[in-house]
Amino acid sequence: MNTTRVVLSRSLASSPSSSSARQLPDFARILPPDAVFASAQKSGFLKCNRAQATKVLTEVWETTRSTTITSSTQDSAFSAAGVAKICAAHNFPPSNFTSLALLLQPPASSRTTSPAATTTNLSSILLSLATSLNDPAAILKSARSKITSSRSLILIESSPIWKKLHKLAQEQDVPEAYELMAETYQNAKVMGQAQEYWTRAAAAGSGRACLVMGRQAVLVGKREVAVQAFKQAAELGEAEAYYELGALQLSGGVKVAPERNEEAEYNLSVAAASGVTRAAVKLAELYKSRNDLAMSEQWSEVASEMKAIE
Repeated sequence: MNTTRVVLSRSLASSPSSSSARQLPDFARILPPDAVFASAQKSGFLKCNRAQATKVLTEVWETTRSTTITSSTQDSAFSAAGVAKICAAHNFPPSNFTSLALLLQPPASSRTTSPAATTTNLSSILLSLATSLNDPAAILKSARSKITSSRSLILIESSPIWKKLHKLAQEQDVPEAYELMAETYQNAKVMGQAQEYWTRAAAAGSGRACLVMGRQAVLVGKREVAVQAFKQAAELGEAEAYYELGALQLSGGVKVAPERNEEAEYNLSVAAASGVTRAAVKLAELYKSRNDLAMSEQWSEVASEMKAIE
C-alpha cells in the first residue's frame, strides 16, 4: 500500500504554542452529542457510536503526536497505512471519517475564527483522512472542491485527487465519479472527453448523465434518442427528465396518447410534484390551450409559489 501523508494542522489546539499544539483535542466537546450519533447510526450514515469514534480519533491523534515534528512547518504527519491499521483494529470503516467530517462542518454562514474554527479544522482533517484511505464519498467531495477551486485543466488532471477520482471511476464504476469527470471536461470545452464520460456514467446507472445525453440529443434533432434517454433518466429518479419528456411530447415530436396528451400531462405532473417549476408553468399553458381556465389558474398559482421559494 502506498503511503499517503496527511498533515494535521496545529490549529486544532486551543493555544498556538508548540506544547499545546500537540495536546489531545477535547473530543468530548468537539464531537456531536450522543443523540446525533444515535440518529446517524440508525439511518446508516454512521457506523460507529460516540465512544468508538472518540477512541479511534484519540489513537490517531496519539500516533500523530508521537511523530517527529519538522522544524520547518511545525506540523505533525502520519501515514495512511498507520491509520488504516487503527481502523482495522477497531472495525472502523473509513467512511466514518467522511460522515463525521460532514457532521462537524458548520453552515457557511456560521463559520468564524472562534472556537468553531477548531471544529472546522477537525472536519477538514477527517475528510483528508478518509480521502487518503480511499473512501469514495471523501474522494468525490475532495475532488469537487479541487476542481471548483482551479481553472486549469492541466493542474486538475495532474493533481493526486484527480488520479484517485479516475481510479474510483475505472475500478469501482462509480457513476458520480464519471459525472464529475464529464462535468470537468465539459466546463473546459473538451467535448469529446466530456461525452465519453457522460456515456460511461449513463452505463453505470447515472440518471443525471441520461438527462444530459437526452438534452444533447434534442439539440441535434435526435428526438427518439432523446425520448429513450429521458425515459431512462426518469426511471432512475431524475425529476427534470419527466419535465423534458413531457415538454418534448407536447412539442409534437413524439406520438403520445390521443386527444388530451395524457402521457405528457402525467410526466409534467410528476415533475411538478417533484418541485420542477417549469413543469407547473407548462401545465398552466397546457390547460389554457384546452380552455380549462380554472385549472390553468391553479397551476399558475402553484408555479408562482414555487418560484417564490427557489
